[in-house]
Order: sequence, then structure tokens, then C-alpha cells
Amino acid sequence: MKTYKLIIIALCALALAACTSMQAKSPTDTLKAFVEASKKKDVVEMKKMLSKGSLELIQKTADMQKTSVDELLKKDDESSLKQTPETREEKIEGDKATVETKNPVTGDYDKIPFVKEEGVWKIALDTLMNDMIQKMTEQMKKPPVEMPNSNTTSPSANSNTNSANKQ
Repeated sequence: MKTYKLIIIALCALALAACTSMQAKSPTDTLKAFVEASKKKDVVEMKKMLSKGSLELIQKTADMQKTSVDELLKKDDESSLKQTPETREEKIEGDKATVETKNPVTGDYDKIPFVKEEGVWKIALDTLMNDMIQKMTEQMKKPPVEMPNSNTTSPSANSNTNSANKQ
């Protein structure tokens, strides 16, 4: 009887440790796990790593495209992550975090937002989209930058032409 109690206590301790380690995952670990699940088209795991707001956003997109969330997540297009991007600068502030990821096209680093829901870090695509929209709106409000007119001739070119004409 004592052996069974020890086994049960040991199993409970292992289960508790597994839950604790899962909750202790960092935002960067979540991103890596999401990429791996994405490669495998493991929609169940992908959903676990997306915030509630992200899943709502994906649901709206799926509805507009007359498809399911699962099909949208499985879709293999150019925006799909084929490998884990280079990361740096993980910043955690309470239940929010960001991880900078290198954009393979531009070489710039973009901030991916995360939120902690039920003790687990999740990717906040909804926050990312809102941030992008806000940046675009701010850019549209700025006055346009005047570009120099490439059709005009520089004064030095004119003076050379005038000198040539005088001779």
C-alpha cells in the first residue's frame, strides 16, 4: 500500500513539474514551438500558442475568406514560417512581452508581441496587426517628403554649356 502512495505522490510531483515548466516557457520558446508546429501543420498546437485575440482575428479572416481557422492555419503561402527567425531582445513587462525577430527580406528586426494568458506566453497577432495599422496611419499623416527633381540641370552643368556656347 505504501508503494502505491509513493508512486501516486511521484506521479503528482511529475505532473506538477510538467505544468510548471510549461508555464515557465519564455516568449522566445513559444515562438520556436509555434514555428515547429507550423512546419508540421499541427493546428491544435498552433492554436495553443496564439492569444485569444489572435484566434478571434484569424476567425474573422477565415469567415471573410469562407474557410475555417484550421484551413487558414494550414495554408502554405509565402507568409508561412519555414524556419525559426533569428531573434534578439526579449523584453518582458508584466503579462506582456516582445521578441525582436529578423525579417529575412529586409534584414530589419521586427517586434513580435506576446501576452501571458492563464500563465502561458502566447503570440499576440492581433496586437501586431493593430500596431502595424497604427504605424501606417501615422505615416499617412506625415507631410510627403519632397524629392529633388531629376530633370533639372545643375548650375555647374549650365555654366559649362554657356561657356561652350560663348566660344
